[in-house]
Amino acid sequence: MTPTFAMDARKWNRHSDAFDEQVFNIARTDLTGILARYVKSVPASRKSSVLVDLGCGTGSFIKQFGHRFHEIVGVEFASRTIAHAKKSLRKSTNIDWLTMDVEKAAKIIGPRGDLTACLNVVTSPDPAKRNRLWSAIARATKPRGYALIVVPSLESELMVHEVSRESGQTRSHKPTVSGIVRIDDARQKFFRKDELIAALARHGLKTKRIGRVFYPWAEEGLDKPRGGGTRHPWGWICLAQRVVA
Repeated sequence: MTPTFAMDARKWNRHSDAFDEQVFNIARTDLTGILARYVKSVPASRKSSVLVDLGCGTGSFIKQFGHRFHEIVGVEFASRTIAHAKKSLRKSTNIDWLTMDVEKAAKIIGPRGDLTACLNVVTSPDPAKRNRLWSAIARATKPRGYALIVVPSLESELMVHEVSRESGQTRSHKPTVSGIVRIDDARQKFFRKDELIAALARHGLKTKRIGRVFYPWAEEGLDKPRGGGTRHPWGWICLAQRVVA
């Protein structure tokens, strides 16, 4: 998978001008439209509903789906990256922008999201950091509201590693048992399906739908394998509902 970079604002800002080309963006690379189907399945009134996008990058998800919501909150901790989002969405007057990390933003936002989107953000190799991010997603979501999560798939990464080995293409690092993968200069967490469901449940988010969001082989830096049919790498996409205590 194309790197999503370590949580270093200076590094993100350096890449802000070419963000959409250099950083993996599932809102742009979804091959089957599953992202749209999951968003459309969320009951949301255009007169009152709120979209919270945690880790909005340059605003690709908001551009595609923001019209379905009355209010939008976009969160991005890299100032130059969110500046690009503001510029590209400058005609939208219903967006509040927060330039800060996800954990701090969730405390400020409170439980507002009818839909809280968090796409390929929970990838830290540090379990404590991931735990705080899961908590932040839940905290920003209304009771009975929904969270849309995308994370890298460990099952897919193992498949990709095997395909690259069989085809003689370069794939330098095999995942560890705990699902940590080194991509370029970053270490990222990849999730098993059951692991993702359990992590969400621990934070009061009940899985309603879960599936595979497929993306092109080029995002892995590989050619599509011969005889591979329609097989593609994928991430896990999950729509979860915040449980009312």
